[in-house]
Amino acid sequence: MEKKYTKKTLLTEMIMIFIAVAFMIPLYYLVVSTFKDQQQILENPLALPSSLSLTNYMKALQTMDYWKNFGNSLLITSVSVLIVVIFGSMAAYSFSRHKTKISKFTGFLFLLGFMVPAQTTMLPLFTVMKGLHLINTYMGMILLHSNQCVFAFMLYRGFIRTIPLELEEAARIDGCNMWQSFWKVTFPLLQPITITIVVFNVMWIWNDFMLTYLFLNSSSKATLIMQVFNGVGTFSNDWSMMMSALVLALLPMVIFYLVMQKQIVEGVAAGAVKG
Repeated sequence: MEKKYTKKTLLTEMIMIFIAVAFMIPLYYLVVSTFKDQQQILENPLALPSSLSLTNYMKALQTMDYWKNFGNSLLITSVSVLIVVIFGSMAAYSFSRHKTKISKFTGFLFLLGFMVPAQTTMLPLFTVMKGLHLINTYMGMILLHSNQCVFAFMLYRGFIRTIPLELEEAARIDGCNMWQSFWKVTFPLLQPITITIVVFNVMWIWNDFMLTYLFLNSSSKATLIMQVFNGVGTFSNDWSMMMSALVLALLPMVIFYLVMQKQIVEGVAAGAVKG
């Protein structure tokens, strides 16, 4: 039976289109401005460029040392996400399969710590990081971003509880120990929620500004997002170049999202059903 097209449906779709266009305007302005010079951006912000030129992109690549900063972002993001997945999944497995009073209390502490806003802990965290000599180091940034293990732990725990214990018992009968049982039987079944965790953390860590701004002050170790911020003074507020630098910083995440789009939808759907 064909769905009836009512005035209410029409109004709803018009509102959704309006909201979508409103959200697209900043993106349109950003991309279009990369093909303009400073004067065109100020005089006609939303107008199309008079000509298409990659001059601003070439200047941005040379000025911001793009590939060095790209490598920094890639190193911090990939290692941090790897730690989040490994330790988050192992902790969730242990807590899900060994239900004791201690594990329940510890799980409550994890939840309590996760509820505390990160901004309120910046001062003591900076003191601890300084005492450990981890300020302005790759290791320090990786450890800071690995705090998402708690978030991964909560998602994994809800997912692991839906996996039949009989599968692991069968693996034990075949000679697997707990370590082998987890990595060979349980962890492969966690693929949907793992993809969700990886996608969310990659996009957050890559685009993170607060932690990078507070704990990483060396231009040679700066991430792409941080280098864009540093460019406000370096480029003397050349907005055409700044827009190009911002597009170059966001481009890897756009490509990542497009490549992982199908897995993102499947992972979120699976996590919503089983979590």
